[in-house]
Amino acid sequence: MNHPPIALTIAGSDPGGGAGLQADLTTFTRLGVHGATAVTAITVQDTRNVVGFTVLPPEQLRAQIEVTLTDLEVAAIKVGMLGSVDNVTAVSTLLAAHPHIPVVLDPVMVAGGGGALATEAVVDATREALLPRATLITPNGPEAARLARTDDATQWGQQLRERGAANVLVTGGHAGSGDEAIINRLYREDGHMRAFELPRQPTGFHGSGCTLAAAIAAFLARGRDLEPAVIEAQAFMNDAVARGYAPGHGQHVPNRLCPHDA
Repeated sequence: MNHPPIALTIAGSDPGGGAGLQADLTTFTRLGVHGATAVTAITVQDTRNVVGFTVLPPEQLRAQIEVTLTDLEVAAIKVGMLGSVDNVTAVSTLLAAHPHIPVVLDPVMVAGGGGALATEAVVDATREALLPRATLITPNGPEAARLARTDDATQWGQQLRERGAANVLVTGGHAGSGDEAIINRLYREDGHMRAFELPRQPTGFHGSGCTLAAAIAAFLARGRDLEPAVIEAQAFMNDAVARGYAPGHGQHVPNRLCPHDA
């Protein structure tokens, strides 16, 4: 029986559905991809902020990933919040055993409302162990600065590629304000950089980074090359944000259910 392409998300759970696994699965479904999951952490959060989280043991995370990769023909992997150094190590080891599967790493460090989701030790482990395993990493400005160990935005792409990242998409939503356009910069493994200009929405969003990374993974699972996948995913995310809504008392979330011609 024919089935849609399969993407695996390795991420934390958001009970409000704005980010994390729930955002990834909605994105996969909208883009015609079957979503598989490996839960890394149970968070207590709403659209305003993170109250707390509990990280699953690496043995449980490893078992989820192994059984999924054994049973399903996974065509792309999206990695989000991992929560502990042990989980970073476990995921890195498993990715090394499946180098043929493209990996989109969204190095989640802070929730949309400002709550911390990664200690400095997790950031260090991500830099050393996970960057070399990823096909593409999608940090926002603050995440790129921490991973590259510099506040000089002109150095982020080069520094992250020197630390092992094959391709880097630095998103620009945290830079600028008002009516200024968002500039995302794709630093490719061939040394070229391409900038993309996106309109800025007037409200803050919860889950936009998850949506973008999951959409890129979905398009990779569907067979797109990297740059076309990035372009189509940005278009999807831009549509979702433009039609976003506030389901709770805090930030808006992207409308990942909006129609999209893909």
